[in-house]
Amino acid sequence: MKLSILDYSEIRSEASSEIALRETVRLARAAEQWGYHRYWVSEHHGNRVLAGSAPEVLVASLAALTEGKMRIGSGGIMLPMHSPFKVAESFSVLTALYPGRIDLGIGRSTGGRAETSAALLDGRSGSFSRYPEQVSRLSGHIRGALTPAVTPVSASPPDLWLLGSSESGADIAAANGLGLAFGHFVRGRAGREAVRRYRERFVPFNAGDRPKVLVSLFAVCGRDEREAERLARVFDHYLLDIGEGGHLNAVPSLADVESIAYTEAQKEQIRKGRERMVVGDPSGVRRQLIALADLYEADEVMLATVSPDFELKLRMYEMLAEAFRLRHA
Repeated sequence: MKLSILDYSEIRSEASSEIALRETVRLARAAEQWGYHRYWVSEHHGNRVLAGSAPEVLVASLAALTEGKMRIGSGGIMLPMHSPFKVAESFSVLTALYPGRIDLGIGRSTGGRAETSAALLDGRSGSFSRYPEQVSRLSGHIRGALTPAVTPVSASPPDLWLLGSSESGADIAAANGLGLAFGHFVRGRAGREAVRRYRERFVPFNAGDRPKVLVSLFAVCGRDEREAERLARVFDHYLLDIGEGGHLNAVPSLADVESIAYTEAQKEQIRKGRERMVVGDPSGVRRQLIALADLYEADEVMLATVSPDFELKLRMYEMLAEAFRLRHA
């Protein structure tokens, strides 16, 4: 089974956005040596905790600073906020610079609140109802099937993935012959039917194209169950804060979280959040990930985490690489 990483470039307490982005580069370089298959970065706007607002810029930097054994990409570009033609051009440049290494993952979200969405659109109309058409046009531009032609023309266009968490998203990916990155961290275990529909309805763009499924989820791994549980409480609090409107300025420390007294309603929200997360020591997380891959019949799992300590985050991914005996071919 392949393991991949979706990194949020989270800003820790007492750190800065500059440090968070340097840590994203450090983790990517380490992950490549450990044998991870892909490394994706996300698009968030107006989020004071996450530094990654421009994934196409980060992708360029990460591709330049890694050795070429690991694919680099977006997880993802929020297409309703952008021109499909411009996205196609940006990633055509990236694939010309780094042939055979770039993934273009796209999503339907705005990536931020209403005021940041309005600023991104800059007076243009943004409608989610146009998303299927946008995906089709982006696919056509990337694959050279639509005019005007996108330049530069690359001999190895980026791999196209749709970030989906519903049957409608799975249908759009299938209709356009895209890979499906299914967001288990959005829907929990409700997505098995969506993935089945995607495989059944997949329309290949080129002869020989096959459905591709990766499952993305939240993960926390410690040296033992006790440490994993302590670290997971930080992730619990971050997810709870997002649900309550997003008031944090940084990822809180372990000490900060352990001093919080939650209401019964908040405890219930935390419990529900755990349904989207795997928590445990390396062997426990390995068992859970294999079971999840079996559930979706997927041969790749993409992990995302929010950690209060970068060294512990590095160690988590190293421990999981060892648990899965990852190696690059």
